[in-house]
Amino acid sequence: MAMTTRCPEDDEYESSGSSSGTTTAAAAAATTTTGQNSSTNSRISDLSFSSSSSTASVRKPASVSITVGKPHKANQAAWEAMKLLRREKGTVGLDHFRLLRRVGSGDIGNVYLCQLRYPFFSTCLYAMKVVDREALVVRNKLQRAEMEKEILATLDHPFLPTLYAQFEASHYSCLVMEYCPGGDLHTVRQRQPNRRFSVSSA
Repeated sequence: MAMTTRCPEDDEYESSGSSSGTTTAAAAAATTTTGQNSSTNSRISDLSFSSSSSTASVRKPASVSITVGKPHKANQAAWEAMKLLRREKGTVGLDHFRLLRRVGSGDIGNVYLCQLRYPFFSTCLYAMKVVDREALVVRNKLQRAEMEKEILATLDHPFLPTLYAQFEASHYSCLVMEYCPGGDLHTVRQRQPNRRFSVSSA
């Protein structure tokens, strides 16, 4: 079951059926300016990101170094687009993406289908996982989120979604990852006869 980033034409964006197992895009933490934070907050509000009114303090996340060389994604349009963006802009941030729709949600965040605003690569789709760091502190799950980020940044395997970039936007932590339209493996397995994959499908 292939899990590759698709680069469909613009008229395919309205298609549905993706599940919460989606993920996505390239590397380097980015911080936002005060002006960006205000626009970020309004955009997050408009898209109904899960938020928390808690006043709990959120420590600054540790910097995560994303492996620049990912041989399984070498020469793919989605990977090349992120490399070009980082080379020209220096950092990757929320303002570089257009969020299309929410495609899933999990225990610690929501996942949005998105595309780069960069014209030449605007048809490449990514999945952006957005988590509210204040909510994670209240629920004592911040360490879990940091561990997930570190694992995805370190590993490069065709069976795992690729983490292309990660950055902070206000009190939100955003992971730009590979868009996997087939959904998560657990959900697919549950739909199989006797909840098992046949030899041919495996």
